Amino acid sequence: MSIHLNEIMEEYARVPFSLGPARYYRTEPGHNVEGYCTYFSAFLFPLRGKLNLSLSGNSYEIQPGTVIHDCPGKWLTARNEGDIPFELFALYYQYDGTSSGYMHGHYELEIGANPRLFSILRQLAELWDAPDAPVTLQMKTLVYSALSEMFAGAQSIRQTDAHGVVENAKTYIEQHCAEPHTLCELSARYGMRGKYFSDVFKKHTGISPIDYLIACRLEQARKLLESTECSVKEIGKSVGYKDALYFSRQFKRHFGDSPSGCRQQAALDPR
Repeated sequence: MSIHLNEIMEEYARVPFSLGPARYYRTEPGHNVEGYCTYFSAFLFPLRGKLNLSLSGNSYEIQPGTVIHDCPGKWLTARNEGDIPFELFALYYQYDGTSSGYMHGHYELEIGANPRLFSILRQLAELWDAPDAPVTLQMKTLVYSALSEMFAGAQSIRQTDAHGVVENAKTYIEQHCAEPHTLCELSARYGMRGKYFSDVFKKHTGISPIDYLIACRLEQARKLLESTECSVKEIGKSVGYKDALYFSRQFKRHFGDSPSGCRQQAALDPR
């Protein structure tokens, strides 16, 4: 399923849910988890090793730094194919609403290393198994703390990844600015929806991808006007504008002067 962190966090803030067990699990190398149908929703937090997990035919290779969300009604099988034991914490819950969103879906998040998160999970596992069960409020406080740490890690990872995507996209646009591009085509190049890609790009650069493309084209045109004797029509075409009049309008809107005026000014003020 498509994952949008803000939507996930909003769902957990809005939809009531009740706590299930908090468990620590360990499987030895080569061990198979016999198939069974899941009953609870759960977050699976790998501590050590690697595990191949299948949820109704959807496969995940889980390891530390990631978290898997499981949901009711899925056929679960798993196998430790590594050469060391695999360890994880499972945080189970049941949602009390009728939501069919993220709480009833399976997905994977990259959250990075977070010692504080695993300290909270250890506390939860210990409290759940304690003879004198803690009050519900204490358990809920720890669960919300764990969710907060998990989402903060996922956001940090995505922001870092987004910066790399934007820098790559900027370089690509600069090198291919004379070619025809649409927002849909640019976003698909990075596996994103058009609006999301545009929002991420604008957050890092201050302008949309298409505005950045236009700026690159016009800056290249300005340099050609100042350094060559090619006609305005030829220069417009070379940077991706087949319509000379439209090119001139875009140029004047961007620089405050026409292409011809820019060329004349450059001739009067050689650098």
